[in-house]
Amino acid sequence: MASIPVVQSHGYIVAPAAQWSKGYPSDGYGSTLDNQIFGKIDGQKYGYGPNGSVNIFKAKFPSTKGTLSALIAKNQKLYNNKVDPECGLTIYKDSARSALPAQIEFTGFMHAGPCEVWCDNTKLLFDYDCQTKYPALPAKIPYDKSKCANANRLTLYWVAVHGSPWQVYTDCVWLKGGSGRGSSPSGRGGSSSTPTTAGNPSSSSTPSSNNSPSTNSSPSTNSSPSTSTTTSTTPSSEVAGEASTSVNETPDTTESPSTSDTTSQKCSRRN
Repeated sequence: MASIPVVQSHGYIVAPAAQWSKGYPSDGYGSTLDNQIFGKIDGQKYGYGPNGSVNIFKAKFPSTKGTLSALIAKNQKLYNNKVDPECGLTIYKDSARSALPAQIEFTGFMHAGPCEVWCDNTKLLFDYDCQTKYPALPAKIPYDKSKCANANRLTLYWVAVHGSPWQVYTDCVWLKGGSGRGSSPSGRGGSSSTPTTAGNPSSSSTPSSNNSPSTNSSPSTNSSPSTSTTTSTTPSSEVAGEASTSVNETPDTTESPSTSDTTSQKCSRRN
């Protein structure tokens, strides 16, 4: 039996089971948000590092009078043009629909940040810090199953706010009993903006997968993925299939000024 590459560095939905563009589960982020989307984070007021990011999100997000899904759809920058703006690295496959589980299961919220889950246009849950709310590995997420009666699609959003820019994980699962692709919550389409990070595909270390994207395309290298901050996320490489992309993530500028050494958080993005 062929082995399936599984990496626990970030996280992805396990139950209900999604279908993946690579043919196997991927824990990579599909897009990013500017970490200063709510303005520069005042560390003295909100705290430093991921805690500061969570706190400013709590303070500023309610004024948008919207949802996490809407914030992502409006402001996300896609990692590359292979990413589905509505569903990230997951894909629609009508012949492989999943049954609703007793609890939603996620491999793990490895970083602080908000998450939100929908069944079609019904919001099941939201929390400002799902790492704290659901700390187990894998994370077990209770939900009201009755709200998903006759639903076509379940969508999970998670924004990891540990670095700059913030990472967006969007997983879609099409459910048994539904029909067609449907649309994102409240009919909101995802942003179609492509990234400006560098990532040249390589043909080395490529796992066997019929769904692997072409290796002759690469994102633009002209600017950083976030237009309102001087920090950038620059992937060093991208491999078709299981990408062993190393990302130099600049920690939030909200790190405590008492530290004299600048520490670079590195998070391996597997898309």
